Amino acid sequence: MTLRRAPRIGLMAVAGALATVAVFGVARYSLRSALALRSTWPAGADAVLLPPVPALRIASVGHREMAADLVAAYANVYFGSQIISHGDQISLARMLNAAIDLDPRFHRLYMRGAAMLVYNGRAITVDALLAANALLARGSREFPDDWELPFQVGFNLLFELPRLVGETDPRVFDWRQQGVEALRQATLLDGVPPWLPNLAARMLTRQGGEELAIHHLERTFEVTNNPATRAEIARKLAQLRGRRLADELAAGAAALQKAIADGYPYAPEAFSLIMGPRAAPGIDLDRLLRQPPESR
Repeated sequence: MTLRRAPRIGLMAVAGALATVAVFGVARYSLRSALALRSTWPAGADAVLLPPVPALRIASVGHREMAADLVAAYANVYFGSQIISHGDQISLARMLNAAIDLDPRFHRLYMRGAAMLVYNGRAITVDALLAANALLARGSREFPDDWELPFQVGFNLLFELPRLVGETDPRVFDWRQQGVEALRQATLLDGVPPWLPNLAARMLTRQGGEELAIHHLERTFEVTNNPATRAEIARKLAQLRGRRLADELAAGAAALQKAIADGYPYAPEAFSLIMGPRAAPGIDLDRLLRQPPESR
């Protein structure tokens, strides 16, 4: 009896092994097919699976702040994965707004989310800036005493948007008016830094615009903790600071030449710098020196 069972057990073992191999083969084929199909999907299609906000409120069973944290974390992971895959971030704004719908008092997400929408490793677009401003406007309504929210809106309206579309675009005039008003509102709030009111007075000049850009990027760098966003902001800051330094050096060289021309151009340069501005002489020395010696 034992001898009869041995072949049967062996056959069962072989059949089990073959079935296991077949299962693994089918699983591997299914995985490859699924990955091939997934590669044809548009970037970010998986993010569409986020439930609508009413459903999220029900699922949170009263813990909306926790649900907002989870959605914000999901948005952060989605943001990073899209940067790595060079995706288009099509669902980022919806995810950020969903988190804020769940918890409108999610203070840091307004600033951080606006930075993520704009500085995401891709070329800045008008749609991204307008989405960021809409998020910041929501924050200003929820936190009317926070000067940084209107400051960021004013920067986008005064600096980023006109730079993108060009000064001839008919929208620029309205954007600049709205930007001036946003910065004016920021200067009226408590806690505003001392440099902002003076900057607001000259923000329509080129120098004022670049100074506004530098301050904006410095503040945005402080409030965001995403490495990719920080790298993008650091790159832009380096460009702006380098251009501003070059302008300052050129202005200094022009001022030096003017001081020499207004002082003693016929003497060594150091003489004009040491002597300072020249008082109006009783005799025009320049005219006298230009005359031939025999006519003096």
